[in-house]
Amino acid sequence: MSEGPQDKKQPPAPFSPEDMARRNRRSIALALVLGGLVLFFFIVTLAKTGPAILNRPL
Repeated sequence: MSEGPQDKKQPPAPFSPEDMARRNRRSIALALVLGGLVLFFFIVTLAKTGPAILNRPL
């Protein structure tokens, strides 16, 4: 097992500013979608339980 020049791994190229901007926009979009889903499930849960959720014994 000799190590030739093709066996050495090159470090990844740094991201360009365009790549970083695209990555940030994608992260923001995913965060908004996830937040929207959380809000949607919360509202659906409250709607399914109805007003009876306030009349429960503590």
